[in-house]
Amino acid sequence: MPMERWKYPDDWERIAREVKDEAGWRCEQCGKQCRRPGEPFDTHRRTLTVSHINHDPTDCSRENLRALCAPCHLRYDAKHHAETRRRRELAQRGE
Repeated sequence: MPMERWKYPDDWERIAREVKDEAGWRCEQCGKQCRRPGEPFDTHRRTLTVSHINHDPTDCSRENLRALCAPCHLRYDAKHHAETRRRRELAQRGE
């Protein structure tokens, strides 16, 4: 699911950068070394993202944030995204 940027704080880029810096630009799930700013792009698999553990983008407390490579982030969010899609479909059908 695409990022709904309007739900994030204005300083999200700074917050995310701090989380990634603290993690040493490594995935906190699988340990994969990810690309640092300025390094050439090679694959999305080495893109470091920041995940909200509770899936609430307004909760940017450090204990709610984890630096995850793109594949780990997708796996972590898969169940949440499936539930969100199901709820939207039910709402559209009026159930």
